[in-house]
Amino acid sequence: MPRYTDQTINAIKMRLTIKDVVSSYVPVIAKSGRYWAKCPFHGGGNERTPSFAINEKDGFYHCFSCGESGDMFTFIMKMEHLTFPEAVEFLANKAGVELEVQSGRREKKDKGEIEALYDLNQRLQGAFHYLLLSSPEGKNAREYLEKRNVSSEMIERFQLGYAPKGAYWLHDFLISKGYSDDILRKSGLFSQNSYPYSLFQERLVFPVRNRQGRTIAFSGRDLSGRDNVPKYVNSPDTLVYSKRHNFFGLYEALDTLKNGSSPALLVEGNFDVVSMHQAGITYAIASLGTAFTEEQAELISRYTDRVDIMFDSDEAGQKSTDKAIMILHSKGLDCSVHHLSKGKDASEIIEKYGEEALRNDFTPSETAFSYLVNKERVKYNIRTPRGKSDFLKAISPFLLGTRSSVERDSYISSLSVLLSVPDDTIREDLESGGTGYGGEEEDITAAGKPDMKFNRASVSIDLYAMLFLANHRNLFRQYRQRISFGDLRDTEAEIIYMALENAMRNDITGNELFLSLISDEKARNDVATSFELDEYRNGKVSALDEAADRLALRGMEDQRTVLSNQLRSFSDSLDPDQIRDALERKTELDRDIAALRADLFRRTRSEE
Repeated sequence: MPRYTDQTINAIKMRLTIKDVVSSYVPVIAKSGRYWAKCPFHGGGNERTPSFAINEKDGFYHCFSCGESGDMFTFIMKMEHLTFPEAVEFLANKAGVELEVQSGRREKKDKGEIEALYDLNQRLQGAFHYLLLSSPEGKNAREYLEKRNVSSEMIERFQLGYAPKGAYWLHDFLISKGYSDDILRKSGLFSQNSYPYSLFQERLVFPVRNRQGRTIAFSGRDLSGRDNVPKYVNSPDTLVYSKRHNFFGLYEALDTLKNGSSPALLVEGNFDVVSMHQAGITYAIASLGTAFTEEQAELISRYTDRVDIMFDSDEAGQKSTDKAIMILHSKGLDCSVHHLSKGKDASEIIEKYGEEALRNDFTPSETAFSYLVNKERVKYNIRTPRGKSDFLKAISPFLLGTRSSVERDSYISSLSVLLSVPDDTIREDLESGGTGYGGEEEDITAAGKPDMKFNRASVSIDLYAMLFLANHRNLFRQYRQRISFGDLRDTEAEIIYMALENAMRNDITGNELFLSLISDEKARNDVATSFELDEYRNGKVSALDEAADRLALRGMEDQRTVLSNQLRSFSDSLDPDQIRDALERKTELDRDIAALRADLFRRTRSEE
């Protein structure tokens, strides 16, 4: 039985994701920060509630009902009843990957193919760079860069190059260096329909490097000025490159991103990346020939939990911004938006005014929530009932994609003030679908659509606090002084509270034993799901503090309501001392409520 190389396995993983594989058998939906499906193993895809969680970042799946776990190869082995090598062959055929067998000369040849592509790209990067800096043919490109105010430091930093005129020069050059037609056809440098016609002719060349600094692809900007050629040409996917999984400028930005002090800055094009780096903003990156993807969001999340977006100010740029916000927000990344006032993009500003002007124009960002609110409120008359409803419809996908219940409640509170509508009314619209949102986050009826047990959009503040503490049970002894059983209104939260109490008293630490303390099936499943969700597993304690304060605020407001009712309904039967005591307690509650509200408001604004 054949044994396939690591290169084959990695090439398949580069072309396919676990979601791609699972979705070809059962419907997959986005929920709670990851993908879910009805388990095809224990339920045959017919279970009522999806319990099959798909971790696309790590490439694994896990069913919370039957306990099945594995990766894409395990999944295919089970679904198609194949051996591991047969599963590799099955997925290689699906992904369009050539099989590499670990045996004799064939293994040596196949392993060499990947390295040959890396070597070819590296050699070609050097050749392009030399042609730009030193050849007579590169004069036009040098003048173009000078006109665009690109510094020699950036030319070196990004190893910019030049591809001269000629449809077949590149093929002749590489053949002369000993590369075979077989490897050149797989390089992504030539037209697939008209080999060996070069994709890169009379173009300024931007090498694309992976995280290890190896050149994996190229992007070329036309310098001919002809109308019948595309402005930019990018390498297609190859054995060493996938455009959905890479950025231009990521390698150059890594040192800054790894320091942890800066967000990733997502800009629109190659020149924008170069311009931002030249201005000292060395954490800018850009997609290559594709709209921003979920895979790219996953890649960014390995280095930072903050992303700023600065796309062009035109309509297309705004649409790209909206899409990127929703992808980043759904992945739990903190997202903000930058604006430029001196030009439509960074490269235009640095070309006209220089890098200092770009630095000065790089205004403070606004949160994604503020950006969306400000953009949508211009479209709708929020003074009218219909305008309020339409405005909320536009904002609802962002709200429903918010992982943290505390964060979502903060947004709802802000919208409540803006629209002069009670918090509960907004929440009811969101939960009932009254906003008209038709995305994957919706609960679905028995007609075959998903009906998730764990509905993140309807998690109460009580349940959020208990799920957080279930993931950080070492904090329960401390926080039970702030959150008592009597403070809770959510039945499921009460069940989890009692389990936390029992776990503390009996010194139970393991997740499995803790789950055994919860008899209610829904509560047990929600806690088990929370163990896989970043918002609970790695959530900030400040979010728990805010939840505790909001529960305290709710309790104080209830007390004030009771006192007010007593004073209004029974004032005739109360003696003066009782009335005075009740008024003093109400005054004290009014003061404490105002102070806590102000503190929560300040914290919300500081986070925005």
